[in-house]
Amino acid sequence: CTWSFKRYEHLKRHMLIHTGKRPHVCHFPGCGKSFSRSDNFHAHYRTHTKKLQQQ
Repeated sequence: CTWSFKRYEHLKRHMLIHTGKRPHVCHFPGCGKSFSRSDNFHAHYRTHTKKLQQQ
């Protein structure tokens, strides 16, 4: 990979793509999706809570 980053935390976040690690798992009943980035997980989880609010 030829990507370069000025900040170490951005490199660390990017490396999850190459390792395949997806530590953020959605425990909403019937879902189970997993994400490498916490911001993507939180955006996903909000879709569940919005659906509950609409019901």
